Amino acid sequence: MRKLILGAAAAAMLAGGTVAQAAPIARAAVPVSNSEELGGGGGATVVLGVLAAALLVFLLVQINDQDGKDIDLPTSP
Repeated sequence: MRKLILGAAAAAMLAGGTVAQAAPIARAAVPVSNSEELGGGGGATVVLGVLAAALLVFLLVQINDQDGKDIDLPTSP
């Protein structure tokens, strides 16, 4: 049974790669006027991203802070 499943999986991988390679790709070009603007209107997004990163760093520091406590971690003899 195991050999049958492995053989079927190998055949599916081979057939999947062949089918994906043979599929025609039809892509339409997008006019430049509809392209993204990287420099405009993203100020709020950048500020929110920086605040989220700062909050993540703050939370990681608070979680891992020992507050001067010597925690006796188990050690092997």
